[in-house]
Amino acid sequence: MHHTPLHASHRALGARLVDFAGWEMPIQFEGIIAEHRAVRSAAGVFDVSHMGQLFVRGPKAAAFLAWVTTWDIRNLEPGRCRYCHILDEQGCIIDDTIVYCLAPDEFLLVPNAATTGRIADWLATHIADFNATLEDRSAELACIALQGPDAPRLLEMHLALAVEPFSHTRQGEFIVSGTGYTGEPGCEIILPRDAALAQWEALLALGAAPCGLGARDTLRLERGMLLSGTDFDGGQTPLEANCGWVIGWGHQFIGREPLLAQRGSGYAVLRGIQLGERGVPRPGCEVFHAGERVGQLTSGTLSPSLGTGIGLAYLNLKPGTAVTVAVRGKHLNARVVRPPFQ
Repeated sequence: MHHTPLHASHRALGARLVDFAGWEMPIQFEGIIAEHRAVRSAAGVFDVSHMGQLFVRGPKAAAFLAWVTTWDIRNLEPGRCRYCHILDEQGCIIDDTIVYCLAPDEFLLVPNAATTGRIADWLATHIADFNATLEDRSAELACIALQGPDAPRLLEMHLALAVEPFSHTRQGEFIVSGTGYTGEPGCEIILPRDAALAQWEALLALGAAPCGLGARDTLRLERGMLLSGTDFDGGQTPLEANCGWVIGWGHQFIGREPLLAQRGSGYAVLRGIQLGERGVPRPGCEVFHAGERVGQLTSGTLSPSLGTGIGLAYLNLKPGTAVTVAVRGKHLNARVVRPPFQ
């Protein structure tokens, strides 16, 4: 089991720890609902050091990343970040990632914890045709996410910095970006492992609530953000995942031709589901329309902000359509909606 450099602090704070993609990570501290509300109303801080950090450098680094991601990274300016997908030859999502342009010839990719090794291998397989190098620094770096409406003020107090959404800046060995996975203002701080504990403790001392992966999941789901391995598992395209906006159609990239063919066809799309009565939907709950099973939830939870059940499912139904969701043996009334939920 892997441990982040904040593992001892999590134990000291009484966190409930679970296995997540081979990492022992905090699922909650005070509680998922309390942590969720702290992020929506003030600020919370998350240990996301299990995420990967892959650096691509060289004269053709941008051209290489344009080939292996859905966005034309050659158009990404230094100091900016971009969310995009990495696809296989069939156009299916291997992973979603954020690409940082650190310099015209230096980039950082942040893949998900469970897929970092696979993405590193995939990039290594395709980089030989480009004048670029790949370095996996995941084992030597950590990442702390400060999120919530009060996060910009705390960042200014802590590091005397301000970052705009999807921009980044460097302060010494720290890379601070205006990114996150909660739908709130905030930042992510990538830094050396041995510097992580002091930064974590400083943010807690400023009043940020320690938050676990449980609240991170409810926060991202309210905003309709994808969870790797759950909302896509290697069998879905960006179009099916309702993420056509991540595709830069004007450039060549792996998986482009199957997507062009799919654009003109009918297919199920990842939609939001919102319950109209009391119940807690979970992944795997079946969705019915006019008495027929039409899909199942990939994600599902009770929204702490809305007080109602929400979920995601691949459906051939338009927003506004009435459906039912099978929850613990009961068919609960629900409606297809367009995320975000809140």
